[in-house]
Amino acid sequence: MRAIIFCGGPIGDLEAIRPYTQPADLIVAADAGARHALALGLIPHLAVGDFDSGGPDLWAELRRLGVAVQTVPAEKDETDSHLAVRAALARGAGELVLLGATGGRLDHTLANILLLPGLPPGVTALIADAQNELRLLQGPGRLDLQGAPGGYLSLLPLSPRVTGVSTAGLKYPLHAADLVWGQSLGASNQFLGTAAAVSVTGGALLVIRARD
Repeated sequence: MRAIIFCGGPIGDLEAIRPYTQPADLIVAADAGARHALALGLIPHLAVGDFDSGGPDLWAELRRLGVAVQTVPAEKDETDSHLAVRAALARGAGELVLLGATGGRLDHTLANILLLPGLPPGVTALIADAQNELRLLQGPGRLDLQGAPGGYLSLLPLSPRVTGVSTAGLKYPLHAADLVWGQSLGASNQFLGTAAAVSVTGGALLVIRARD
């Protein structure tokens, strides 16, 4: 099941992220993220949050549209985005696409990115905005990517050390390299053609493709 999760961060160009919304078996909105979904003409199946940022008018509109609304206390241990991810997983989602998860407050952006390593094994996730696609690659594993010649691809360790990093189809190849915190070896690589691949033997790697 493919779940689209609308978070509450700013989305400057809604049309740029529209292609990521299809196909969607499940649409979950995290609080004010419901506004993004409605602006795209999409009605969430579920909205989760304390609605401190969405406000009572949004809550009422979702109710009017027949959206299932799960309200939680404002004082809680998880962000609204985290609760939305958890709700999608509980409904059987095996593929997550997070939109509105970046930009705005840096703490929320980082918190959303750091949700990725905590996903159950076998669940894939993509964070996308108008400029970037972010994916998690956990070892041992391989990721095949599409891009444009000269397009940027960055590989950043989310765990203290990512081992056995090897690439194909990139300008600056890596062969069984280790990427560690405190270094920027994997930043700003480039596609040679339209396809590239990254593999790792261990650790958690954040793969960021800058959109054309």
